[in-house]
Amino acid sequence: MIKDALKSLRKKHRMSQEELADRLFVSRALVAKWELGKRYPSEEMLSEIAKLFSVGVDYLIQGDLQRTEASGELSDCLPGEGENSDESADDVMVALIAKKISDFLRTLSPADRKIFMRRYYFYDTPEEISKSEKTDVDEIRSRLSEIRIRLRNYFEKEGF
Repeated sequence: MIKDALKSLRKKHRMSQEELADRLFVSRALVAKWELGKRYPSEEMLSEIAKLFSVGVDYLIQGDLQRTEASGELSDCLPGEGENSDESADDVMVALIAKKISDFLRTLSPADRKIFMRRYYFYDTPEEISKSEKTDVDEIRSRLSEIRIRLRNYFEKEGF
């Protein structure tokens, strides 16, 4: 995630939030908000940050891209929001879905549970998972697909 990459780079370069803010011509409070994930740098600012730390913009946003990709994979498996949703109803639905996912994970083998968690909780790429599991990336993709199908079926069986 941008916030993690930014904070890590700043600390690696032994720079305070104030020093980073001065170099980017922004306030320290804005840098703090970036690092907390409350605000996101503009495209221009991402480019300036990347130049300052001699990294690519893709390095800064890589975690966000992985998270977006992994979330998209799961979106077809999870119940959607209602048309007349309100914040308290959404909170209840999120808690219920989280509970059901936890219950579903208990039905998986330890190996499949580990793969699921690495992909959809830690946002590892299938390539990273295959490397650490010492298996083919296509095998990981196939297992993830099978797990998502099982999750969709689980939610349907539970009446979602």
